[in-house]
Amino acid sequence: MTQRIFFRISQLAIAVSLAACSSSGTDQLSAPVRVSLIGLNDFHGNLQPPPGTVPVRAEGKDDSSQVAAGGAAYLASLVASLKAQNPGNTLVVGAGDMIGGSPLVSSLFHDEPTIDVLGAIGLDLSSVGNHEFDKGRNELLRMQHGGCYPRSADGSRGVVGVDTCMTDGRFDGAKFQYLAANVIDQKTGATLFPAYHIKTVGGVKVGFIGLTLKDTPSVVTPAGVAGLRFNDEVATINALIPTLKQQGTSAIVVLIHQGGATTATTINDKTCPGFAGDIVDIADRLDPAVDVIISAHTHQEYVCFRPDGKLVTQAGFYGRIATSIELMIDPASKKVIRKDANNVATINDVGARDAAGALIPLPVGYAAQKSDRATSALIQRYVDLTAPITSAVVGKISGALNRKTSSAGESTLGNVVADAFLAASSDSTYGTKPAQIAFTNPGGVRADLDGGLQITFGQLYAVQPFGNNLVTMDITGAQLRRLLEQQWEGKSGGGRVLPVSAGFTYSWDASVPAGAAPGTGNRVVPGSMKLQGVPIDAATTYRITVNNFMASGGDNFSVLNHGTHVQQGISDVDATSAYFKGRDMVTVPRLDRITRLN
Repeated sequence: MTQRIFFRISQLAIAVSLAACSSSGTDQLSAPVRVSLIGLNDFHGNLQPPPGTVPVRAEGKDDSSQVAAGGAAYLASLVASLKAQNPGNTLVVGAGDMIGGSPLVSSLFHDEPTIDVLGAIGLDLSSVGNHEFDKGRNELLRMQHGGCYPRSADGSRGVVGVDTCMTDGRFDGAKFQYLAANVIDQKTGATLFPAYHIKTVGGVKVGFIGLTLKDTPSVVTPAGVAGLRFNDEVATINALIPTLKQQGTSAIVVLIHQGGATTATTINDKTCPGFAGDIVDIADRLDPAVDVIISAHTHQEYVCFRPDGKLVTQAGFYGRIATSIELMIDPASKKVIRKDANNVATINDVGARDAAGALIPLPVGYAAQKSDRATSALIQRYVDLTAPITSAVVGKISGALNRKTSSAGESTLGNVVADAFLAASSDSTYGTKPAQIAFTNPGGVRADLDGGLQITFGQLYAVQPFGNNLVTMDITGAQLRRLLEQQWEGKSGGGRVLPVSAGFTYSWDASVPAGAAPGTGNRVVPGSMKLQGVPIDAATTYRITVNNFMASGGDNFSVLNHGTHVQQGISDVDATSAYFKGRDMVTVPRLDRITRLN
């Protein structure tokens, strides 16, 4: 943390102290109250320090430096140090996706370790995110209320002391409260979790509204949200404002799993260059009574003020950053009279390295957090249990495989995953008609393979942490084109271009606007779809492989709901692992399967 941030916090503390010291009797009761919030989002079960760095700006310099950041034991220390700046008047809050898409050290135990660690860190409240629904409502309710994971029919999962209820045969559930203002049980009409929660801090009431993006059903396996309705974010929040005001709240904070992005090159650039995204429109349509919006979902970092004074923040992802928010509240008028925030990197002692492998020294004004011993010990227990699995070498790569996309939407890692899917569904076990083409969704590829030439199972699991299974089906050439068009239809823009296996090629025209109504897109260049150089025929049936998330219509690929002769396959990570094991070296593929025009 920089000296500048400590100085800002100290200024606020001095202001409160002077106000109190200069008053007496009833005047003291009306002295401004300082309320501190620590915002987290998109933690995704990253208990250990994640790969990657955070760009920070050194004091007095214009250029940025990269620092290694993240790890729950370091985050625990950062949270404790921020709490110490305003003892008793600080709350820790989350904006969703705290679990789901987690590394093996958490997901092998159904994310119970993450729930326990977040409780130990001191999380008070969190909205739900879309990934909280990955395993369905019942599993999410178990995360809140506790209980062991249900035993599977084959006895491989839900074994107490092996993969669930690892502490004295119990899992007590979250110490924090989930909020879900816009998630409605269609049978009862009630919210799945409370819509809001009011906390009294320093004698003033702060209201928190928690919710997720209304489009959650389009980015989650349909079975995960069956029987639930997701209402509009703005209408939901604005409808709750009178209720919170009637209960005497002095500040209203929204915890929302929706976000935006800026073009800033370092964290904590509060000029907010190019601030855009769904959260901007949402913020600008909210009731003026909303003081702070803690956002999420886009894995971005920003502290931005809107023209009407609303403060909008997001703290990146994987616990690399925490947002320190300061509110000065007048208890007499029950209004926030001053507010500010700073994003603080969770700097660990792992260290960032340059291209030559040398450690990059921390810039002036920054220091690594100490690893919290209790949290570290809790995590280490699960690390030790998973070590034999995660450390097993499964293969080698000729160079870095990553998710960085070409202008057409291809990535080297996406191509390899698609190739692995095809290899796993086109052998003799698939009968006389094996798969011919394979796709995967880019959102299911979660980490890069750039840490070295040897690849472990743990690294592959980080790439594909959702536990999806392969699904092979027949679709026609016409449906295949419809699948490709659905990449850009609706609100998806160009962000869901599917990695595709070798042998299938096509072109798309960027001059044709994205966002067409479902069923009307026409970006795929006619006649460009080919399999092994042969044009795809609209009436011919082709056999394709995807994961079960896509097969059930996830990411709005609804055409796959109409596939025929559906066959279930192995897990995605097992398919990728087998692909690596079956080759002396996995080479970096060329990015020549998808062509973009214009």
